[in-house]
Parts: sequence; C-alpha cells; structure tokens
Amino acid sequence: MIVSTLRMLRLSKAARHISSQLGDQGAVMSGDATGGKSQCLFVFFLIRASLQALLLTVLLSACARADTFNISWDNDLLLGLDQGYTNGVRLSYLTSASSDAKSDSARVSRAVGEWFEAFPGVNPESQDQAVAFSLRQLMVTPADISREEPLLSDLPYAGYLALSSAVWSWDTETITGYGIHIGVVGPESGAAASQKWVHKLTGSEKPRGWDEQLGTDVVGGVQATHARKLWRSGSKGELENEIAWVGSATASSFLTSARVGAIWRLGKYLPVNFVPDYAGTSSTVGLPSALNDAGEGWSVFMGLGLEYIPYSYLKDNAAPYQFKESLLLGQAGIGATWQWQNLQAGLIIRATSGEEQSNKDSFSFGTLSLTWTY
Repeated sequence: MIVSTLRMLRLSKAARHISSQLGDQGAVMSGDATGGKSQCLFVFFLIRASLQALLLTVLLSACARADTFNISWDNDLLLGLDQGYTNGVRLSYLTSASSDAKSDSARVSRAVGEWFEAFPGVNPESQDQAVAFSLRQLMVTPADISREEPLLSDLPYAGYLALSSAVWSWDTETITGYGIHIGVVGPESGAAASQKWVHKLTGSEKPRGWDEQLGTDVVGGVQATHARKLWRSGSKGELENEIAWVGSATASSFLTSARVGAIWRLGKYLPVNFVPDYAGTSSTVGLPSALNDAGEGWSVFMGLGLEYIPYSYLKDNAAPYQFKESLLLGQAGIGATWQWQNLQAGLIIRATSGEEQSNKDSFSFGTLSLTWTY
C-alpha cells in the first residue's frame, strides 16, 4: 500500500523528524491569543469529526476487499533512550486500488485518479490509484523531564495532532503522491496526556513540564512525493534485489523542506511498493501495495538521504529557548518486514545527523509498524 508518528538532539533534530513522520506539513494560521485559541479549538473539533468520519468509512467498508490499515508507533524507548523526539503514533487507512473491480472503495480511487489525471506522475490508464487518510500525534520533550520549570538551553515541550489525506498513483516502476494536512500544535494535541499514559504504562518517569509547552497554533500545508526504481535483480519466489530513489517537497507552516534519498531492498516475494518506511521518507509512502499477493514474504532494507529545511515552526516559535540549526541534514535508516497472509509487521531504526552546536549526538529512535488488508 502507499510509499510512522519526534534524544538528546536539539530542537532542530526534533523538527527534522516531525517532518519525516508528518509526510511534511504546511500553513500556520495564528493571530492574537484569543483568536489563535478559537482557531485551534475549531481545528481540534474538525480533526475529531474527521476521525469519526474516517472510522465510519472503515466500518462501512468492512465488506470491501484489499482495503489497507496501518498503525505505526515511534519511540526512543525502543532504543533505550527517552529524550528529544519522545513518541509518535499514526493511524492510517487506504482505499483499494483503482483496478480492483470487486471493492467498493476502489470507486473512490478511480474517481480521485480521474480528478488528478492532469498532475505529473498520475496516469489512470496505466497506473493504479488509491486515497490515504491518516491521523498523527507527535511529541517533543527536553532531556530532563523531571523539571517543572523550563531549561532554556534544552528543548521545549511540544505536541502535534494532525489529519492528512493523500492520493497515490503507482506502477511497478514509479510511485507518485500528492497530499494535504491540517493540524494543531499545543495543549489541544493531547500529547501531554498521551506521554503521561505511556510513561505510566512503561513505568518511566512522569513528565512534569507540559504546562510550558509551545502553542496554541493551527498548522497546515501540502506535499508531493515521487519515487522511481533504478535497478532490480531476481524474480518472484527467488531472492530479489532492488535500488530506487525518492524525492519529496513540502510547503508547510509547520516544517518546509525538500529531500532526496536512495533505498536498497533485499527479500523474497517483495511487494510492488519499492519504497519502504525509512528515515527521510514520509511514513505514508509505505502504504500503497505494501503487501504482496503471495501471502508470505520478508524484506530487509536500508535508506540514505539528505534534507534541506528552510523553515521550522519549532525554531521560529521556541523563543526564549536557544539553539542553532543547519539547513542541510543527513538521514539514514535500516529495517525489516515480515508478511504472513494479509498481515505485515515492520521494525525500523532511524538516525539523523546532529547539527546543533552544543550537541553533536545523532538523533535516533525506533518505529514499530503493523499493516493489514482485507
């Protein structure tokens, strides 16, 4: 299905990862304190209503085939850490491919494919299309979460909640996607309650500084992604190798960026989607055609990338916190997937180069992902 939800990094590192997990974000609409809170309350209820609509769509499509669901969980605790980008969760739903004549949701895919036919990389006659909907929550915390008063030389507390939608078009050689998102940064994101619950569940230290979190602001934006296969060897049922490149751009009031990367993949019964979830690539890219038709298979993969970030909401709104950030960042990721029947599990380890002047440690965390179709 289509090509998951930010350590003692510093603010810049947290912003970079949020960009990866968000599939990249866009348009802060903030005014005075009263107006900003009203906007955020509106977006909060809009996201909640949209999520209810998404869940209703899922229930109504229960009789359809080949619809895809995904849940991804990022956490630095997976690597024995608890600082910087602390936690992220993403829930996603993907309609059936437009070529699926037996699925009700495929009619939506075909209609959207026709609407986007004029966009580069979208060809309803020779490619499949599908529509994805995702709800994401992300959080950033300082290294010392036991302090109630903020430490201005460390990261601030920040929470993010967003709803996004994307249309994807693909064949065996290319994957192209266009998306839009809207969300809120601040208490309305629910990040504080989520982290406290996770830490209680895992027996970790209780975070005490969420009263000083950033926000409230409404954010939103658009993004585009294109990937192309460069080389492959082997045939289905045998050991297969693939190399591909991927590029994306985001115009966003949360984080504006452009990135390019390369992916190597090895496995048996590799699915059509040749861009797995790895650092530097939007996690939603891993949805279309993520499972193969054989009902079994495995893969290991590695990705390397560069990202250019001319704007970051966290950097622009973090005063009086102090930090420095590089515009050009390096990214890497390794991972593995295993498929049985219509269920796929994945584990990804990510790292991003550290650019903040007082801390050169790399930014690392793990992602667990579960995808299923019916």
